[in-house]
Order: sequence, then C-alpha cells, then structure tokens
Amino acid sequence: MIVTQDKLLRKLAEKENISLTALRRLFRSYEEIIFNCLKETAPSESTVLKVLDGLSLECSYTPEKEIHTFDKIVCKPKIWARPKITRYYNRKLNGYYERPNP
Repeated sequence: MIVTQDKLLRKLAEKENISLTALRRLFRSYEEIIFNCLKETAPSESTVLKVLDGLSLECSYTPEKEIHTFDKIVCKPKIWARPKITRYYNRKLNGYYERPNP
C-alpha cells in the first residue's frame, strides 16, 4: 500500500475541517522551514530536527575530500540527512502502548 502526501493532506483537511488549499500552503511553509534548518548544518556539529513526535532527521556535514584512484576525483562538500524513528514510536505502532478507551 502506498499512501501519498496528497492523500494524507486530504484526510487531514477532512478530519480537521480545514480548506485543502490552506493546508497545502501550511505544509509547504513547514517543509521550507525544515529545509532551511537542515541547510544550516555546520561542519563542526550535527543537526537533529524533530519533525514529528517520534520521527526526526539527523544531518551531518561531509567536507570536501579527494579520492585517489586512477583519476583524481574531488567530492564536493555536502549535507547528509538520515531519518530516525524512536523505539517508543515503533512500540506504539506495534501496540505495546495501548490507550485506554474513554
């Protein structure tokens, strides 16, 4: 099963009774803020961005380096991002933390 971003936004708009256009604009702004925070990753430290409760992005800066093979290859500096899901989130997903019914 593939659940697209569009389907998620439509479900959220219906559930919260919000205009789909306003929700898309809000989500685009949220995504832009995330990218700007990730771009600010410094060579001296890693950046951890907690996107959702239980889901985060960890970024590290990789400096320019040369690879010596038959040719001299220069790799440009880059920011490398990895998603992380907490143990709590996985356990909650698998039903270890059941919420009592009100």
